[in-house]
Amino acid sequence: MSIQLYKPNQKNAGAAFTFSIGSNKNNSLPAFYMSAISQHSWDSDKKIGSFAGNAKDPDKTVNVKLSEFECGEVISAIRNRYDYSTFHSFDNNNTTIKFSPWDKDVKISKYDPESKGFKDSKIKVPAFGVSISKGKGSTFKIGMDPGEVEVFVKLLERFIELFVEEKINIQKALSKKSQQNKPSSKSPKEEKVEEVEEEEDFEDVPF
Repeated sequence: MSIQLYKPNQKNAGAAFTFSIGSNKNNSLPAFYMSAISQHSWDSDKKIGSFAGNAKDPDKTVNVKLSEFECGEVISAIRNRYDYSTFHSFDNNNTTIKFSPWDKDVKISKYDPESKGFKDSKIKVPAFGVSISKGKGSTFKIGMDPGEVEVFVKLLERFIELFVEEKINIQKALSKKSQQNKPSSKSPKEEKVEEVEEEEDFEDVPF
């Protein structure tokens, strides 16, 4: 389950991003991945950008994994339009992921009954930008239009749903296994449900 965004430009400074829900190497829980590749070339005649030439260059590619809480933060940042950044460090490699709102100018054409023609005007729409800075040099940036943002949020929400569902399944399986392995000192007829009243302790609650 993934979304691919390709945004080349004539300055040869574009990027392609992939957002995907995949498997986790450490356990059965799903994982959310982001990968990016820098634009390799630009064909001015066809006005087409290419990324394939950078696919095997480690300086021109990046892969990161977001936690379920980071995904929740991203959703909140998009909904409420504020900057959110997170920092990852692995094997002395530092990576910064940032999500930023921006107002994109979009040209629209409206029919003018007086001139009996169409007039162009600009409106601002709520877009969002994503950037990944790897190490001291490589930075990957891409802008998402409102429609792309909506689909991206749905993918994030779906990941969180799958993560929570699998977490519950794991806890149920562990609880069932624990109950099966628990020795019983009483026969079924002797077992009784004991109710114990305990006082609630709120001393450690931070409010």
